[in-house]
Amino acid sequence: MADVEIDDDEKELEDIEQVLFQGPMYGRETNLKQNAGLVKAGLIATKRMISDALSRRAHTVILEPKGPRLTVRFVVDGISYLARAVPGKQGVAIVQMVKLLAGLDVKTRKEAQSGGIMALFDDEQFRLLVETTPFKGAVERLRINVENVKESFISPLDVGFPADLKESIQKYTDDASGIVLACGASGTGVTSLSMVALHCMDPYLYSIYNVADVGDKQLLNVTNADEEAGLDLEMKLDRLLRKEGEAVYIGEFDDSQRAQLLFDYSDRLCFFGEIVARTPAEAVKRLIDWVGVDKVLRSLKAVISQKLIRRLCDDCKQAYRPNSKLLRQLGLPPETTVLYRPPSAPAEDDPEALTVEELCADCSGSPYHGRVPVYELFEMTDQMKEVIAAGGDAAAIRKQMVDGKQRLLQQDALRLVVAGTTSLEELRRVFAPAKGKRRPMKRRRPPAAE
Repeated sequence: MADVEIDDDEKELEDIEQVLFQGPMYGRETNLKQNAGLVKAGLIATKRMISDALSRRAHTVILEPKGPRLTVRFVVDGISYLARAVPGKQGVAIVQMVKLLAGLDVKTRKEAQSGGIMALFDDEQFRLLVETTPFKGAVERLRINVENVKESFISPLDVGFPADLKESIQKYTDDASGIVLACGASGTGVTSLSMVALHCMDPYLYSIYNVADVGDKQLLNVTNADEEAGLDLEMKLDRLLRKEGEAVYIGEFDDSQRAQLLFDYSDRLCFFGEIVARTPAEAVKRLIDWVGVDKVLRSLKAVISQKLIRRLCDDCKQAYRPNSKLLRQLGLPPETTVLYRPPSAPAEDDPEALTVEELCADCSGSPYHGRVPVYELFEMTDQMKEVIAAGGDAAAIRKQMVDGKQRLLQQDALRLVVAGTTSLEELRRVFAPAKGKRRPMKRRRPPAAE
């Protein structure tokens, strides 16, 4: 493979600390010496791309073909930015290099593959979770999800889980029976959310087991079930009952046959897991299609979902005094004396506007830094059972959640507005997103030495 020229944008990144790739994940191996041509063509450009992404706090990197070039997009705090576009040959070299580093088959381009890379950047460990998807011919689309190893998203304490929400889940699992699910689209953190729900149950009061493949995640004070060959799920559940198990992390509710089995055991075990559905109401209807109304009414206790919203940068946010009319419109406590918002953006022709070098080091002028979850909780109350038993559709279920004053995403988000964690502007963006073109990402220059 021929050498690839480095464009001017990449030359600007030479002063950024470079990532150190530490090898493939999942027990896979790779041999760089046997792929010397690919390493020569793609390694430097790949290191610069990943280093740039990590320096900007990107949690997702996407490479996809667009005409004769490949566009590179970074997703930072849920916002997608165009980082750069690279010539087709260079883009292919980067995609193939990432596959090689992840221990994937570089010769296979017409089948989806997935793997991972361990990496070190700025003295912190990262997992780079790699997915490739065939596009056209031998061209592929590449997605890299970034996980900071030291950041745990499975403990209620670590994610700032509201105390009253934790108490609600505990209330529904006190008798160690029934089903509690997290719902969401694939890739939205629904697996981590289901684990957070599991950890609401006190492991010192209940015997909790795991029968799911949780990858490299570590469930806290949860015992892994026996992995003896030849045991199907039903046999594993029978063994857990003989061991006096009380709660089980089951992973995905992904088909009717599996769901039927779990609902049949839910009078003797409490199950935690996840289901692919946009909303709790849609999750309930899917379960009804799989197992029937009677089983859902008898065994389903709660369905939780979440949405991530951006956290205001503590160094940039501006305080203001809300008027009483605004507080009434939003249903906020009348004693609320201060809210926060992002600073007003200076006009482009303002000679006193901040330069790139003067932007906040934490948020680069966004002015948000990181994300925080807000939650929604479907509860199987007596009133909800009546709605479902009467054949209520997803809209009717949603209406009963509102009428029953159950926790809803928008209302929960206002809790964070009052706390100064986020802004009303961010809520408007998230819950009524405006359609528009993706914004280009400004070049982030290294901070000047002190």
